[in-house]
Amino acid sequence: MTRPLRPAPWLLSLMAVLCALPASATEGRPDLPTLRTELRRITEYDAKAPLDVQVVRSQRRGDITVTELTYASPKGGRVPASLVVPPGTGPFAGVAFQHWGQGTKNEFLDEALTLARSGVVSLLVDAPHVRPEPWRASLQGTALPDTLVKMMVELRRGVDLLASRPEVDAQRLGYVGHSVGAMVGGALAGVEPRLRAFVLMNGVGDYSRSVLEVETETRKQLEGQLSSEDFAAHARKLAALDGVVGVSDAAPRALFFQYGRSDPWVTAAQVTAFIDAATQPKLAKFYEGGHELSEAARRDRAQWLRTHLGFAEVHAVGPPMISAPNLPGLASTPLPEWAKTRPVLTIPGMEELQVRRGLTYSRSGGRDYKLDIYLPVNTFLGPVPVVVLAHGMMHPDLVPFVRDLPAFTGQARWLASQGFAVALVELGSPATGAERGKWFTGAPELQKRMDAALAFVRKQATTEKLDGDHICVMAMSAGGLWGLAPALRKAPPAWLRCAVAWYPLLGAEGVPTSSLPIEGLKVMNGPKSPPLFVVRAGRDAPGLNALLDDFVKQARGKGVPLTLEELPEGHHSFELVDDVESSREVMRKTALFFMEHLQP
Repeated sequence: MTRPLRPAPWLLSLMAVLCALPASATEGRPDLPTLRTELRRITEYDAKAPLDVQVVRSQRRGDITVTELTYASPKGGRVPASLVVPPGTGPFAGVAFQHWGQGTKNEFLDEALTLARSGVVSLLVDAPHVRPEPWRASLQGTALPDTLVKMMVELRRGVDLLASRPEVDAQRLGYVGHSVGAMVGGALAGVEPRLRAFVLMNGVGDYSRSVLEVETETRKQLEGQLSSEDFAAHARKLAALDGVVGVSDAAPRALFFQYGRSDPWVTAAQVTAFIDAATQPKLAKFYEGGHELSEAARRDRAQWLRTHLGFAEVHAVGPPMISAPNLPGLASTPLPEWAKTRPVLTIPGMEELQVRRGLTYSRSGGRDYKLDIYLPVNTFLGPVPVVVLAHGMMHPDLVPFVRDLPAFTGQARWLASQGFAVALVELGSPATGAERGKWFTGAPELQKRMDAALAFVRKQATTEKLDGDHICVMAMSAGGLWGLAPALRKAPPAWLRCAVAWYPLLGAEGVPTSSLPIEGLKVMNGPKSPPLFVVRAGRDAPGLNALLDDFVKQARGKGVPLTLEELPEGHHSFELVDDVESSREVMRKTALFFMEHLQP
C-alpha cells in the first residue's frame, strides 16, 4: 500500500500555534514518559466502587431538569454536583464541567441549560476547595498536589456517573474546564479515554514550573516549610499533574484551547507551552477580554463540541463560527480542527449570496481542477471586480475539499459581501512525495494553475457579469509561493490591479529557486508593479516572518508600492484563531485596499 503524504502538523493546520512540541515545553523537566506513567499511577481508582448518588433536590427549568446531588469520592467525602438533563429518553451527548478557582459549579449552569436544549446532559462539579466542611480541601501550599489528584479522580468518577445514565450515550462524552479546571482537564486528557473532546479555557499547562520559577513568594513559603528532599518530592509530584503531561498523550482525543487576549493571570509563554505540548487534533482561539472569557468563546465551544459529540444545532446570533461540513469522501483523513472555523468578521446578509459552484478551470493529470465564484448582490449594477483566493498548503487528501471548508467559504462570503466577486480556487497540493524535501517541489505547477484560474475568470467575465479588467489576487500562508506569482513578474498584466498576502510563506525547502517570490522581485519594474498589501502576524513562526521581513525590505528597495500591516499579537491564521477587534480591523483594511484598487 502506498503511504499517504503527511506534511508537518503546522502545514496541516496553517497555524504556527499548532507546531510540533518544542524543547521549551519540556526543557528542565523530568522525562515526559516518566511523568505520564506517574500521572496514570496517581489517578487510578476503583471504578467498580458504588457511586452512591444521593439527590439533594430537583427542579424544573421549563422542560429541563436540574438535579443537585452528591456522589462518593474515592479520596474520601462526597462530591457536590448538578446534573442538567433535557427532556426525552436520548441517547444524549454528555459533558462534564469544572469551574475556575473563583467560582462554583454554577459558573456553567446557564451554558448547560443552553446545551440541554440541543440534546446534551451536563454534570457540573464543585471543586474540593469550595465545598462545605467536612468535604473541603485546600489548593494552597503543600496540599495542592493531593487536591489536584482528588479533583482528577472525582472527575473520572463523574464520567462514570454520566456513562451510567440510561439517557446518555457513553460514546459521546466531552469535558469543559476553566482556569484550574483547564489545568486539571489537560492532565485528565492523558488518562481518561472515554472523553472524546476537551475544551480548556485560560489554563496554565506547566503550573509546577510557574510555582518553582515565577511565583517566587510561593516557592519561599514552601522552602520554609519543607526540607530540601521534601521540596524536591513536592515539585516532582506537582510536575506529574501538569496539563502539558496529559495533553502530550491525548491523541486521538480532540483539544480546543481558548484564551482571553487581556488575561492578567496567564502569560504568553504559558499559553504557548500548553498549546505546543498538545497532540493533534487541536485548535486554539484567542478572544477579546480577560480571564473570564467572552460570549464569543461560549458560542465557539458549544459549536466545537457539537462537531465532536454530534448533538443538535446550538442557537446563536449569526452564522456558526465552528461547524463540521459533510465531506463523505474524506473518510480516510481526519478533518483538521482549523478547517471547521470561520473568519471572525461576519457581514449581515453574507449567507444569502449567489454561488456558481464547481466550474472546471483546468484539467491536468487525469483530474479536473475547479473553482467557485461568489457573487455579490449588486451585479445588477453592472460588471463587478474580482478577488481570486489562493489557499495555502494542506494535506493532499484535503485539497479537493477546499471549496467546502468553512475557513475558506467564510473568507469568500465576507469579501463578496463587500461588493466583489470572489473566486475560491482549488489549486492542488505542491507535495510530490512524503519526504520533507518534496513537500513544495510542485509549487511551479500551482503557479501555472493560478494563471489558468485567472484566465478562466476573465473568460467568464461576460456570462457572470464580472469585470475582467479589474482583478486582484489574495494569498494566505503557503499560498504566497503561488498566489503572488502573477503579480511578481517583469510585466504583470494591466488587468491585475493589486495583490494581498496574509502571513505568507515566501520560501521553503524544495521550491525551485526560479519560483521563489524573492526572485520575482528582481525582474520587476517596482513603481509600475501592482500594489501589494501584506499582513505580518507577530506571533507567527520566526522563520516565516524572517523571510517576510526580507521580502518587504527588498520590495520597498525596488520601489514596489507595498503596504505592511502588522498584528504584533496576531497568530498565523489570525482571521480564524484571533477573535479580537484588531483582527477584524485588518480584515476591513484589506477590503478598503481592494476597493481603492479595484474601482473602475
